[in-house]
Amino acid sequence: MSAIRHVASVLLAFALYCPFAEARQSPAEVLADIERNGRAAHSDAVLIQKDGVPLLDVASTSEPIHLMSATKSIMALAIGLLLDDGKLASLDEPVSAIYPEWRQGQKRDITVRMLLEHTSGLQNVPNAGVELESAPDLVQLALAAEITSVPGSAFSYNNKATNLLPGIIARLAGQPVDAYLEARLFRPLGITRYDWMKDEAGTPLGMAGLSLSARDLAAIGQLMLDGGVAKDGTRLMSEHAISLMTVESAQSADVGLLWWRLPEWERYTLRNDAQRTLRERGVSDRLQHALLAAEGSTFASKSALMAHLSQQLGDDWQPLYATEITGRGLKIADLFQSQRGPVSAYAANGYLGQHLVVVPEQRIVAVRLIQRRESHAFPVDDYATFPAEIIRLAKSMPALAAPATGIGGAQDDVAVHTEIRSTASPIRL
Repeated sequence: MSAIRHVASVLLAFALYCPFAEARQSPAEVLADIERNGRAAHSDAVLIQKDGVPLLDVASTSEPIHLMSATKSIMALAIGLLLDDGKLASLDEPVSAIYPEWRQGQKRDITVRMLLEHTSGLQNVPNAGVELESAPDLVQLALAAEITSVPGSAFSYNNKATNLLPGIIARLAGQPVDAYLEARLFRPLGITRYDWMKDEAGTPLGMAGLSLSARDLAAIGQLMLDGGVAKDGTRLMSEHAISLMTVESAQSADVGLLWWRLPEWERYTLRNDAQRTLRERGVSDRLQHALLAAEGSTFASKSALMAHLSQQLGDDWQPLYATEITGRGLKIADLFQSQRGPVSAYAANGYLGQHLVVVPEQRIVAVRLIQRRESHAFPVDDYATFPAEIIRLAKSMPALAAPATGIGGAQDDVAVHTEIRSTASPIRL
């Protein structure tokens, strides 16, 4: 407990109070914080670019790293390409037009957009390891799923539903999603090394599975920032398709089309009726106690809430939360009141702390990746505060008033470049 719990306490304090200190720090100081925190979190890669110019580059490997759920955001780009190619008429196309077996019951009402916005209503087990990771055919598993809520009526993060997207892409594009993206995006962006996990049926996973290097993931972030235009000036996606990725979902301000929308600030406080809600849903006394211990506190982010639960419950808090909160249909909004500032960034995020963050106002693209290890310790190694720190970095910089090429004369003062390469086992930074 000791060391890990101590660092967890530090992270919780940072997540709670960092918004009040950000105005007192220069870009160089924020970059130094990010470098220090990235190393403390055992990151294998931390890369921050402004208009493609590295401000911070700390890496122990240039090998592709599993993006986990950040794969979903890349999957959304493939759907955008289908729109550009005229192979998908609209995001509101019923899935039943592609899979006729869904032309019955409530499934006939599910659209491609709903799969991308996590509003399909398909039955889903929050922990992917329970029924998804061992399934031989994830597309068929998704097609056979029951409906647990009215399609389009509510946001509910759904791994199972996103596994149907590779099947849709293969049918409409005439080739698997990995081949489609390689030809249309990866190769033109210079991405030549990647891996994509497949199920036993040979279909690339939709919920996760793609591995990219930090530099290659940053190239995708730069494509988003530049509205679909590659570094050499070639248009790879329409500006319209790119913009669709981050338009607010009808059911959640947090998401676009499998891309997360990050507010400049947010606050969470325990609802007055939280105890009654927990009791009515049959949540265990142990988890009730941990959540109700938040009374009187204000949390500056969801990561601060998660750090609180880790402190209260220990290392097994995640499966407990998945079973007793998510599994019972409860959401953070049912237990905590929230306030949000304006959206200032968007992100692709994944399990273990895989992050791609794009801040349009300051033309920043930031990546943090970590390889899976037995020694991974939440919340320290998840580095959940990374997106908030990138927003803090952007806010510390002067407003752009010149052509967006780096940060002008201040660039030499804030740039940090540290590369550690190893052909042996990964170095823990």
